[in-house]
Amino acid sequence: MKVRDLLNFVDTFAPWSLAEEWDNSGLQIGSYDAEVNRVGICLDAVPKAVIEASENACEVLLCHHPLIFRAIKKINVDLDLGKTIHEALTRNVNIIAAHTNWDKADEGVNYTLAKLIGLVDSKPLDDFGVIGKLENEIETEKFLAIVKNSWGLSRLDFYSDEMPKKISRVALCGGSGADFWRAAKLHRADVYLTADMKYHELIDATNAGLSIALCEHGEMERASLPELAKKISESGLEVKILDIKALVRPLRF
Repeated sequence: MKVRDLLNFVDTFAPWSLAEEWDNSGLQIGSYDAEVNRVGICLDAVPKAVIEASENACEVLLCHHPLIFRAIKKINVDLDLGKTIHEALTRNVNIIAAHTNWDKADEGVNYTLAKLIGLVDSKPLDDFGVIGKLENEIETEKFLAIVKNSWGLSRLDFYSDEMPKKISRVALCGGSGADFWRAAKLHRADVYLTADMKYHELIDATNAGLSIALCEHGEMERASLPELAKKISESGLEVKILDIKALVRPLRF
C-alpha cells in the first residue's frame, strides 16, 4: 500500500471533506507514493513520536493534531517543529494528520468518547460534539467516576452552580469545546464534558444553569486513539499506538 492509498482508506471512515476550512488535515510531510506497511498512531507529531515510529518500523505516523497549521518561515532544528521535520525526513517517516475530520466522523473522537461512557442515542451537538443519554440515570459522583476511569483521565474538574443529584442527558465535545456550551444548554444536558474552557466561560455557563466537567485536552482525545488504530487495521496494515504524550501529567500537591 502507498501513502495515497492510506489517505483514501481514511476517507472511507473519516472523510477529509469533513475537515474545517481552517484545519490542515492530510499529508503533512512525506510522499503520496511512499510505501507503507506499518502505521504508528499518536495524538501529536512531536520529535519523540517520529523517533519511536521509526524505531518501530512505522513508515507513517498518523497523528490527530496537525504538525503544521501556519506558514513556515524558517526551520530551526533546535525547536520542536523543525526537529520533527528533520527527524521525519531523515528517518523517512511520513506524517499524516486526521484532525477535525476524525473529530466529526460517525465513529470518531466524540462518538467514541460517548460510547466509552455508555451514552445511547447520540446525535450531533453542533458542528462538533454529541448529545446523548444514559440508559439509566446515575448519581453525579458515580457518573464522574465512570468518565474518569473510562477515558483514563488523571483528573476531572466539576463546576456547577448547584450540583445535580443525578445525570441522564450528557453533552460532550472532545478537545477545545468552550464554544458549544450554549448548544449543550439548549439540548437540556445535565452536564457538559469538554476541555479548555476559560474562567469567565465557566462562570457564564454555570450561571446559566449548566454543569461543566473539564478534562485535560490531550487526555480526553487520547481515549479515541484505540478506535482510530482499529479502523486503520481494517486496511490490512500493521498498527501500533505509540506511548507518546506531548504534555507530562502535572504533579498534584
